[in-house]
Amino acid sequence: MRLLSRKKKEELSAGDKALLAEFFDTQDQLDAIRSRFEYVTEPEMVSSCIFELRSAQERYSYLLGRIRAKEICLKDRSELFWKE
Repeated sequence: MRLLSRKKKEELSAGDKALLAEFFDTQDQLDAIRSRFEYVTEPEMVSSCIFELRSAQERYSYLLGRIRAKEICLKDRSELFWKE
């Protein structure tokens, strides 16, 4: 696998790959919650979606911060699973 971190130009560790996988999963969750939010009409469901959205946004921000701190560079998620 040829995934590179920006600073050291070396393959990503298993931990970094897991971090990226969790980041992309969180992006998918955010998209699903936003989509569901557009269609709910009952006040309780609106509140639930807002709570879920805030939670997923916090997780996204945290993971993004960790990725930036490690200076991991990845153009898109297809690179995460690309093999030579």
